[in-house]
Amino acid sequence: MPRQKTEAYKVFEKNLERSNAFLRLFDVDRTVGQPTNDEKELLRGAVVFAIGALDAFLHELVLEIVPKFGGNRSALAEALRSIARDDPGLSLRIVLAAQGGGPIDEEFREALDSWLEKKSFQGVTRVASALSYVGVKLSIKDFDQVTGLNTGERLEYYTDMRHSIVHRGLRPNAVRSSAAECVAMIAAMAKAINAETVKFYNS
Repeated sequence: MPRQKTEAYKVFEKNLERSNAFLRLFDVDRTVGQPTNDEKELLRGAVVFAIGALDAFLHELVLEIVPKFGGNRSALAEALRSIARDDPGLSLRIVLAAQGGGPIDEEFREALDSWLEKKSFQGVTRVASALSYVGVKLSIKDFDQVTGLNTGERLEYYTDMRHSIVHRGLRPNAVRSSAAECVAMIAAMAKAINAETVKFYNS
C-alpha cells in the first residue's frame, strides 16, 4: 500500500500540536471578558509555533524529496550553483561514494541541508519556492479551496505577526479566533502539500 504521509509531515503533525496545546491552555477555565496578558501570550505563541511548523515542514520536505527523487531541477538551479560554489569537493565525494558503493544521496543531502539552513520558508513567496523545489504543482491560490480563506493574504498577515513577535519583541493584538484560524490554515496547507507530494512520488 502506498504511503500516506511523508516523514516530514509526520514531524509537522507533532510540531503543530504545540500550537494546539497553546489554544487548549488558553481555553482552560476561561471566563468572559478581556484575556489577561499571559493568555494573550498563549495566542501569540500559537501563531509563532504554527508559522515555524510550516517552515520546518517545508525545509524537511525538500531534504526528504530532492536527494532521493531529484525534485524540480530547473527550480533548484540556483541552489545547485550555490552548493557547488560553497562545497567544491562535493562532486568528487559523490564520485568516490558511487565507486565505493556508498550512499550518494546522503552526500548531496548534507550539502543541501547546509544551503537550506540559510533559507526560511515563511510567507507566500518562500512557500511557493519550497513547493517548486519539490516539484509539487500547487499555487498559493490552490490552498483557498482547503482553507476557505484568502490564503495568500492571511499567510502574509500571520507571518508578519510572527516576525513582529520574534524579531522585534512586539506584542500585536491576538484574539482566540484569529490564532485558531492561523493554526487551522497551516494544518490544511501542510495536509494538502503532503497529499500532493505522496500522490506525485507514489505514481
